Amino acid sequence: MAGKLFKIVVVNVFVLLVLWLFLEAALQAIALVRPSYEVMFLQPDKVVGWKQVPGLRWTWTGSHWFASEFSVVVETNPQGFRDKPRDPAKPDGVKRVALLGDSFVEAVQVPFEKTAGQLLEQRLNDSSHQNPGQAPRWEVLNFGISGHGVGQYLLAWEQYAKDYQPDYVAILVAKFHMRRSVLKQEYGGFRASKKKKLWIRPTFRLENDELVREPARDFNEFVKTQEHLINTAFSGQRTRRKKQVITFYYARQFKEQLASLFPWLGRKPRPAGPLPPTDSNADDTMVTINRKIIEELGRKVARAGSRLVIVDAARYFADDEIISALLKEACSKNGFGYVPLYEDLLKSDAGGIPTRWARDGHFNEAGNEVFAQALFAWMTPLLPVNKSPSNNHPRSNPP
Repeated sequence: MAGKLFKIVVVNVFVLLVLWLFLEAALQAIALVRPSYEVMFLQPDKVVGWKQVPGLRWTWTGSHWFASEFSVVVETNPQGFRDKPRDPAKPDGVKRVALLGDSFVEAVQVPFEKTAGQLLEQRLNDSSHQNPGQAPRWEVLNFGISGHGVGQYLLAWEQYAKDYQPDYVAILVAKFHMRRSVLKQEYGGFRASKKKKLWIRPTFRLENDELVREPARDFNEFVKTQEHLINTAFSGQRTRRKKQVITFYYARQFKEQLASLFPWLGRKPRPAGPLPPTDSNADDTMVTINRKIIEELGRKVARAGSRLVIVDAARYFADDEIISALLKEACSKNGFGYVPLYEDLLKSDAGGIPTRWARDGHFNEAGNEVFAQALFAWMTPLLPVNKSPSNNHPRSNPP
């Protein structure tokens, strides 16, 4: 009897093993046809914390084990931004718009010509061509950097964007961008810093109601840790194809789902990225700090002969109305432009046109289109000819 039971167990284990190997082979075939990549396209930067590697060409497929939604060839310019090569000296007859933001501005999830910056540049120039010889030529410069917050927008303006003499400076803002201004660690985009909890982000704090800048304390360790990772796990390169046992990936996903439903099965893992503040006083302080950062950025932009435009995405990301009210107030008080982007994004989603990739979570092509159109509608009064059929959506503080 025991021998028969043993044979049954062995046969069942063998069958399960064969099924597992077959399933794994099928999934690996998908990964071979639609490969996904790990890419270290960001490098430490002493002033802003990190930015893209100049002149790097790579393929981005998202963080999934295969290219489930997109596979985009990305190339950075010699200055280290996802943009065309740009001469800091602005040519005669050219007006410039500088976009400051995080990965939603950087937009590596769509082809370059489908990014909000390029769509806006094309629309502005198409409008200008209706009156040749009278209208300026437009350039829209993309200074978006993954993981950046409002505080880093200010630093990126000072270190990079101001040299290009833009006429308008647009910043994308939601609550998580504001939260990053005070959080020292960045777990989402850097394998090199996930376990060490390095202070790699320049941050801001208040002292006697004055804004104080805090350089990243662990910058040198960040540099060494990333260099070590590149030289070991990445064999001296910055990109590699993902290789893993895919069925184990789904097993971990299943375990995490069970743990979220039944905590006694195991501690629920901490979500990627920094945890939001739970203290209301911390939230109030964060808001105050970001208000001061935005006002300082606005003053510096104005002194350079430019105008700051706040692109409000807060309620699109389910933030409370307080954030949008704060941004509107800052624009009204300081004469900044205000674009309620969240309205157009939510309208598109409600109309059955999703604006974000379901798995990746960033703007898809439709989201970039909405972003570009919202800025174009705000800028339309600047143009000699106004034939935009969608310019029926009023924007606060027009140019």
